[in-house]
Amino acid sequence: MSKTSHNFKDFALKVKRARAPLFERAYTRRGYRNGEPVERNFTLEEIEQIIRSGDLTAYRQLSLYYYRTNGDYRNNIDFLAALPLYDTIVIPVLGKKGSSAQIVNEFERACTFVENLDVPNTFNHITKEWLKTGIYNGILRTDGDTVVIQDLPLQYCRTRFKDFYNLNILEFNLQYFEKISDEELREEAVSTFPEIVQKSWAEYKSRKKLKDPWVLLPAAVGGVCFTFVDDQTPLLLASIPDLKKLDDSVSREEKRDENELIKLLIQKMPIDKDGELVFSLDEVADIHESVARMLDGMETVDVLTTFGDTDLESLQDSSAASQSNDRIDKYRKNAYDALGRSSLIFNADGSSSLAYSIKKDEALMITYLNQYETWIKFHLNDKFARPGLTFDFEILPTTVFNRQDIQQNYFRAAQYGYSKMFAGVALGVKQRDQISLMDFENEFLKMSEKMVPLQSSYTTSGTAVANEEKSSGQKTAIKVQGQDLNNKGGRPELPDEQKSEKTQANIAAAG
Repeated sequence: MSKTSHNFKDFALKVKRARAPLFERAYTRRGYRNGEPVERNFTLEEIEQIIRSGDLTAYRQLSLYYYRTNGDYRNNIDFLAALPLYDTIVIPVLGKKGSSAQIVNEFERACTFVENLDVPNTFNHITKEWLKTGIYNGILRTDGDTVVIQDLPLQYCRTRFKDFYNLNILEFNLQYFEKISDEELREEAVSTFPEIVQKSWAEYKSRKKLKDPWVLLPAAVGGVCFTFVDDQTPLLLASIPDLKKLDDSVSREEKRDENELIKLLIQKMPIDKDGELVFSLDEVADIHESVARMLDGMETVDVLTTFGDTDLESLQDSSAASQSNDRIDKYRKNAYDALGRSSLIFNADGSSSLAYSIKKDEALMITYLNQYETWIKFHLNDKFARPGLTFDFEILPTTVFNRQDIQQNYFRAAQYGYSKMFAGVALGVKQRDQISLMDFENEFLKMSEKMVPLQSSYTTSGTAVANEEKSSGQKTAIKVQGQDLNNKGGRPELPDEQKSEKTQANIAAAG
């Protein structure tokens, strides 16, 4: 185990035992703690003011606050992050003829790196952070086959440049270490960072050679930074005002519903023909007090004593309930319009519009996957490329919704001689697992000899079928050039998600 990894683990253990805070408050403004807002709520005016301010730090704090407190905002971010399945494929690109054993060895090492990186879980987490804050910053740590990406705090990171591989260059602020009060813990924390950070920190402490606290950490030394440099605004930030309006409208409607339940018992004290009170004021007070005691414990009924007849009235007309629902629907529609996706994803009542909404989200997430592909491709070539061998890398566009269609496309391509690995990866089987399983099944279990496929037009030649018919004297029903003779004709039935709401309603009524 490397010294760096050992120091990092010891440091983490000491911090846990000491329970010493590593950071002071990142913001001194009232209402912020550890860089995150703790206000009970933001007003609509405050939200709109933050969005107009152009302050990225305020953007990120508002987004983090809403991710913690608003179910719709959280669901949309979690949905987008989990939408891709992160199926990966390593592609060796061969140049000059090289040693087959060496090529296979480097290919396996590259596949091991990707598997140990745990792309589905690691990049689901990274995508979630990226969507919440508009940026992700981290450090790549490797120790033998172990591969880990450690998160870095937002307030000590930035990016302004790209390298020649089109990767964002992370800039790290050495003042991060000054927030660690314990000197021993501070030095151990420094030792877990790349060598360039350790050297820069030593120079920064001496104040002789280095005064600027920012250190460049390109991908080659472990820097990890994912963002759209031209716009680091959290993706769904602009939807927050409409979500706030939705929350406020729900609160108002809840109050209206409560008012509908409240009854007011009106006691009208009688008066004589001359307009004089039949009861004295003391007697009226006693009557009011006795009725109030009788209604004690009934939260939805209040009593009002006046002069005249007695009546029972509602504080709100019950016909307002339908109007309340209409108002809620209007605000919900506006909120999801601002989020840019259909509310049917979480509250489906139809299918035709839902399919197109999902395709839009799938296209959106490809822009995030492209950056991940570029970053992993760089590290594969940096670590495993050899003369005559480089690597390409792809994250397939498979999602929980389109996996079946993607599988069918790759299977058809494999039938025409294209890569079988794409078809296997689309099924969710890793590349090395495919190779291992095929070797085990064919070489050790001899399953290729034991498992004989059923005869069909795809596995049996026309001559073999004719000979079989001649020997048996019977005709055999087969497919002719892939045509299913059992097909009764007509337009194939559409999948359920492609049927219109009217069609589905007709089917439900008929069945």
